[in-house]
Amino acid sequence: MELKPLLITRISSALVWPVLAAVLVIVLYGNDVPLGVVIGVGVVALAAACYLGLFGWRLGVVCDDAGVEVHGLFRNRRIARDQVTSITDFPAVRWKSPDGKSHWTPIFAFTNIHRVMPLVDRHNEAAIAILQQWESERHRTAKADRRQQRRRRQRPAQ
Repeated sequence: MELKPLLITRISSALVWPVLAAVLVIVLYGNDVPLGVVIGVGVVALAAACYLGLFGWRLGVVCDDAGVEVHGLFRNRRIARDQVTSITDFPAVRWKSPDGKSHWTPIFAFTNIHRVMPLVDRHNEAAIAILQQWESERHRTAKADRRQQRRRRQRPAQ
């Protein structure tokens, strides 16, 4: 299952960075900064804007039987399903590594920072609910497996 933000959210997440880079270059150019510095900062800002714009477009979550992959703004993280302990309302994935350390991976794709359009808010809340349902199914499946194993042990060998 793949969960993505609404198209309007993906477009704004991708375009905000090039716009900020352009504003930075315009401000520098308008304040009598040497042209070489403006060009240098512009090139670096454009490269960073392209990188962040691409990751802003790719924000989302992919869930399957093996685990969850969170596509974030700076990196992607794959978490095995048995390591996931909960999906918070923030939203974030709480999980434990094999060595027992607790971790927290935010899901920026469905984070409502400040005020958002009601349509976007409803979509984000629904996506979080779907993720929480996916996570709770793991617990039900694990309980059923343990119950079945107990029954097998209790049955006399024939």
